[in-house]
Amino acid sequence: MILAVLWTAFIVYGLLSEPSGIPRFPWLAKPGVDKVIHTILFGVEASLLVFTFPNISGKLVVFSTLIWCFLLGAFLEAVQYYWVSGRTGDVFDLLADMVGAMIGVGVIKLIMKK
Repeated sequence: MILAVLWTAFIVYGLLSEPSGIPRFPWLAKPGVDKVIHTILFGVEASLLVFTFPNISGKLVVFSTLIWCFLLGAFLEAVQYYWVSGRTGDVFDLLADMVGAMIGVGVIKLIMKK
């Protein structure tokens, strides 16, 4: 559970920091890289949450995890759009967040079955 909370804090910090506060790497400027990053961030988030609650009904933990990831992603995009200088909210980032969450849930559910 602690790891899931820390990962959530990492996502919030990373996505709400002004771009000037984040180290610049040339490969980050390539088109689509930010969507891959969003997918990975939320894939890990969803994986940690599903792994944290293995005793909860499968459908409930999946539904709750996906709802949480959607709400977190939507909140972060709205905050970026309205309040973070140098960042813009993007519905495609939210879509990437949800794709990552679904992949993360699927991978952990598959691993836990075996």
